[in-house]
Amino acid sequence: MESTGGARPTSTVQELAGAHGKPDVPARYVSRSHHENGQHPTAAPVPVIDIGRLFKQEGAAAADGEEAKLRQALESWGLFLVTNHGVDTSVMDGMMVASREFFRQPPEEKQRYINLIGGERFQLEGYGTDRVSSAEQILDWSDRLYLRVEPEDERSLALWPAHPQTFMNLLHEFTTKCRVVKDGLVQAMARLLGLDDDYIMDQFGEKADTYARFSYYPECPRPELVFGLKPHSDGSVLTVLMVDDTIGGLQILRDGVWFDVPIVPHTLLINIGDQTEVNTITSTLAVCQSNRYCLCSSSKI
Repeated sequence: MESTGGARPTSTVQELAGAHGKPDVPARYVSRSHHENGQHPTAAPVPVIDIGRLFKQEGAAAADGEEAKLRQALESWGLFLVTNHGVDTSVMDGMMVASREFFRQPPEEKQRYINLIGGERFQLEGYGTDRVSSAEQILDWSDRLYLRVEPEDERSLALWPAHPQTFMNLLHEFTTKCRVVKDGLVQAMARLLGLDDDYIMDQFGEKADTYARFSYYPECPRPELVFGLKPHSDGSVLTVLMVDDTIGGLQILRDGVWFDVPIVPHTLLINIGDQTEVNTITSTLAVCQSNRYCLCSSSKI
């Protein structure tokens, strides 16, 4: 936890976007150039991997084919889509609906889960905006709900929304299923390096942290000037993303060129994080690419 003093904005982006008489974007959110806005990124040929086949017994022909796709994905994009992942479509759809319903609640209801202690001290978990460390910091055009989901006995359930009533159970089920996906992929990556299945997982201990992040991108009067999320790389081992299939905007940087990330309904998008790149660097298996979220004019939950 740390103090943000007077550097923090006085409202969430959702409140700012809904304010009357504000047809433009405050300077603190302007981060894109007009030159860049003339570019039209092409879609990245992101590999699609059937992890039901990948997780079969080693040596099966189907598994070998998916392992080859995984190696290619790790060595080139550091990003790939997975199908046959075991997360029911009803759970995925329900989680998306529940997250939308949370952000649509009145501000006073969401303030119950605010990520500021005493209105000043930032904490990682909760609802609000990302940490602001200085008055000069350029801000993202997004709000978030950030929750620890693992270890289960360290969950701050007081910060888990009580409304909608389905939220807690859906998040528990979704993250439980995603844990199987995450563990299986990390083990498959270890095998590609010729290591024991649990080698990479053992580097992070039995109680590694896992967080769920829900991002909200309100409609913006000048979407060409802002980022929903500025260019960044994930500091995690890997990120499992469920992307809203009605809204585009996620992009990935490769060889100095930005590409649009394709959206395929009911797939999961896997993004390799910095920690995986560091732990496999001697074998040059995984690359971690920078990514960003550009707003469309209709970007809204």
